[in-house]
Amino acid sequence: MKLDDFLTTEYGYNTDCRKAMESYFEKWRSWYEGNVKNFHNYYIYNGDTKIPQKRYTLNMAKEISEDWSDINWSEKCKISLKDEKGQKDFDDLIDDLDLYVLINSAIEKCGALGTSALVTGVYDIIENNDSMTLDVSEAKTRVDLVDVDNIYPLTWSNKGITECAFASRETIKGKNYIVLSVHKLDDSGNYVIINHLFKDTNNTLTEIELDKTMKEFKTQSDKKWFAIFRPLLTNNLFKNSPFGIPHYANAIDNLQAVDIAFDELKNEVLLGRKRIFARADMFTYEDGTQKKVFDKNDVAIYQLPKGATKDDLIQSDTDDLRTDKQIQTLNMELNLLGNKVGFGENHYHFDGTNLSTATAVVSSNSKLFRRKKKLEVGYESSIYDLVEAVAYASTKFGKYNINTEDMVIQFDDSIVEDKEAESNRAMREVSAGLLSKVEYRMKIFGETEEIAKKKIEEIEASNPTAEELVGE
Repeated sequence: MKLDDFLTTEYGYNTDCRKAMESYFEKWRSWYEGNVKNFHNYYIYNGDTKIPQKRYTLNMAKEISEDWSDINWSEKCKISLKDEKGQKDFDDLIDDLDLYVLINSAIEKCGALGTSALVTGVYDIIENNDSMTLDVSEAKTRVDLVDVDNIYPLTWSNKGITECAFASRETIKGKNYIVLSVHKLDDSGNYVIINHLFKDTNNTLTEIELDKTMKEFKTQSDKKWFAIFRPLLTNNLFKNSPFGIPHYANAIDNLQAVDIAFDELKNEVLLGRKRIFARADMFTYEDGTQKKVFDKNDVAIYQLPKGATKDDLIQSDTDDLRTDKQIQTLNMELNLLGNKVGFGENHYHFDGTNLSTATAVVSSNSKLFRRKKKLEVGYESSIYDLVEAVAYASTKFGKYNINTEDMVIQFDDSIVEDKEAESNRAMREVSAGLLSKVEYRMKIFGETEEIAKKKIEEIEASNPTAEELVGE
């Protein structure tokens, strides 16, 4: 039995959506890992035989995915709740789960492979003897990152995936297992998580009994316990697909051009290495014993056959390195690639030694700014789903008390906006009566309206006016 067969039989899984894109998943992953079959490994014919070659790479697919992830989500981003107690609980939960790191990783993975997921679960729940109640005194919330290879959409529409299965592969004492969690809606519209455990023997699965995990877990809520992350880019490869596409899905030719240019530059330096040629009889001398003239490990000195002279050498077509022109070509290809994946002009630059990225603040009408804002729309929805799931699970089945109503997700725009200038402008607008203090705190600090009002009251209470001090 295969996993696809099990899901098809038990849950009506449609394998077409995955099979149509599996070749693309493989291609995108190989670019992300920096080792593409038949491209980074190739042959050159030297007139006598084919010589295997390894093409040098800048691994720009990884670089692009990391850069977009860092631009969209960092420690400067903020998730604000409406009450302080709930905010404190949520901040503690963020630390416990390392939630910001997981979000950053999910954004990088989906940017690299098209789709990723963060799946919420609760562990150490004990089902009481009556099978009707749960002991959650020791329960803990966990969030797992799942990449595209282990995501099996069951039900979806243009609004997103509503039912989905997630697989995780584990090896215990040399034996391979697959844990499958199926998130489905029941007749009442609430989510139920059904767990399966399989033993994997040479890719043949055998279902076995669960030990410490509940077979069926009722969440008692219509909130999804999973968040699907996809770049907000239209999938132009397959219509109505639940899977997204990575930033470089339509820039594979540009990735190839960059690595070809980089490989030529590296080989130019290698082939242009200086050599010193000397006759064989010059490598030793006699002083009663035969001694070496040169260090035997010095690769700059090449020993000619005995009796050979300079005139016997095979001549190359040129002695001049062409590195300046090749660096120029490489930078042109990097510029084309950066522009193709949404960064705009001159985002990447190679100085002959290292690859660097532009770090200056960019204008609000730049291509990078517009693409960032577009991507944030999709990621905000995914992060909202994640926070709702984590908050509900940790409150209903844990020790926390977190209310996500009126939640605010504030992205960091410091890379595209001068935050100090924005703050100063907002302060002038407050002074001119164009902006209230509450609006100022909501805009600059990303606070909810309720918390902003409370903070202003606290500040004003700690700085009373002279009239208030004398009671007039």
